[in-house]
Amino acid sequence: MRGQSEGATSQREGRFHGNSENVENARTCTRNIGLAAVVGLACVVPLLLTISPWLLTGRGIEEFTTIDDLYYSVAIRVSQGRVPYRDFMLEYPIGSLPQIVLPILAGRSVPAYRCAYIAEMLLINALMVQVLAWQVGRREGLTAVPRRLGWYFLCYFFLCRMIVSRIDLVPALLAFLAAVEWFGSRPIVGGILAGLGGLVKIFPVLVAIPAGLRELSRPRETWLRGSIAFVGSSVLGVALWYLLGGPGLMTSILYHVERGLEIGSLYAGPLMLLGRLTGEPMVAEPGHGSYELQCAMAPAAVAASRYVQLLALVFTLVPFVRSRRRSGVQCAGALILGLILTAPVFSPQFIIWVLPFILVMSGSLGRRARPLYALICVLTFLIYPVFFHRGLIPLWMSAVLLLNLRNSLLIVLWLLMVFGTESVPQPAELIVNHGDSAGSAHAHEEGKGDRGGKRGHH
Repeated sequence: MRGQSEGATSQREGRFHGNSENVENARTCTRNIGLAAVVGLACVVPLLLTISPWLLTGRGIEEFTTIDDLYYSVAIRVSQGRVPYRDFMLEYPIGSLPQIVLPILAGRSVPAYRCAYIAEMLLINALMVQVLAWQVGRREGLTAVPRRLGWYFLCYFFLCRMIVSRIDLVPALLAFLAAVEWFGSRPIVGGILAGLGGLVKIFPVLVAIPAGLRELSRPRETWLRGSIAFVGSSVLGVALWYLLGGPGLMTSILYHVERGLEIGSLYAGPLMLLGRLTGEPMVAEPGHGSYELQCAMAPAAVAASRYVQLLALVFTLVPFVRSRRRSGVQCAGALILGLILTAPVFSPQFIIWVLPFILVMSGSLGRRARPLYALICVLTFLIYPVFFHRGLIPLWMSAVLLLNLRNSLLIVLWLLMVFGTESVPQPAELIVNHGDSAGSAHAHEEGKGDRGGKRGHH
C-alpha cells in the first residue's frame, strides 16, 4: 500500500510538472509569436527611412523603377483585358501574375499601385518573419527565436528596398517552405509548394533534386509522394501557362536564354578587374532589364557558365548523397546559392533567395554563416544602389574590387553550406515514422526502455 501511495504521489507530481512545463512553453510560444509580429511591424520603420527622399521630395528611387516601369505596366495592361504572353511579352512565369496584378485594385495611378505593391510585400515579409520564428522554435527551441529574428532584422535593414520592390521574397518563401515540408512530415505539401514556387521563379524547383533523391533511396517507405506532387503541380502549372499564352510561353523562356553577362555576376568581376589592369576595352550597357558587360571574353564566359552551373550542382549534391544524415534543407539552400553564383545573370536581389535558409542554420555552422551573410548584405547594399551608377557601371576600380569581394564571400558561404554540418538534430527533416536520424532512433530506444521499465514496475 505504501508503494502504491508513493507511486500515485509521483504520478501526480509528474503531471503537475508536465502541466507547468506545457504552460511555460505556451507562454514562450505566444511571446515569440508576438515578438515576430513586432519585428514584422518594425520592418516598416527602416523602409520609411530609406524611402524618405521620395516621400518628402518626390525624387525617384532606383529600386522602385521596377515597380513603376515593369510591374505597373503589366498590371495596367491586364486590367485593360490584354493577356500576358499572348498580347505582350512577360519575362516572369505565370505564377508571378497574382503578385504583380493584385495591387492595381488599389488604384490605376502609379503612386497608388506603388504603395499597394509595397504594402503587399510588407505583408509577405511579415509572413516570412512568422515562418522563420516557427521553424527556429521547432528546430532549436523557443529561446533561440529572439536572437534569430534580430539577425533577420539586421539583414532586412540593408535589403528592405529590394525586398519590397521585387517579386523575389515570394519564391524564396515558397522554396524554404517546400524544403521544410518535403523533408519533414508532409512531402506532398512540399512537392506542391516546390512546383508552385517554380512557377513564380525557376529556382524553387532545385528543392526537388535532394528531396527526390532522398525519396528514391527509400521508395517503399516514401512512395515518392513528394515527387509525384511536384511533377503534378508543375505539369498543371505549365499547361495553364500554355493555355494562357500559347507560343508566347517560349518567347518568355527564350528571353532568359538570350541574356548576356550581367555586371554583378561571378564571371564579370574578374573580367572587369582584368580589363582595368590591362586596358582591355569593355563597357556596361543596358540589356534585358539590367546592365550587361560587353567585352571580347563575355560570350565565352556565358557559354562556359552552363557547364560551371552543372558542375556546381553536382559538387553540392555529393556530400548530401554520401551521407544520409546531412540536412536536406541545408542542401537545398546550398543548391540555390550555387545556382546564383554560377549563373551569368546575378542581380542584387538574388541573395534574398537564400535568406531563410541561412537564418535557420543551427550550431556552429549557423554562427559562422549568419555574420558572413549579414556582411554580404551590407556589401550588396553598397554595390546596389549606393555605388551602382556612380561606380560599377562606369567600371571604377573601387566598385569592381567591392563586387569581387562580395562574390568571394559568397563562395565562402556556399562552401560552408556544402561541407558544414549542423550540430543539432533536425526533427523537422525526418519523415514521419521512418526515424531518419540517430536522435530519433535514440529517443525511440529510450521510449522502449521506459515502457519496459513500467512493465517491470507493475
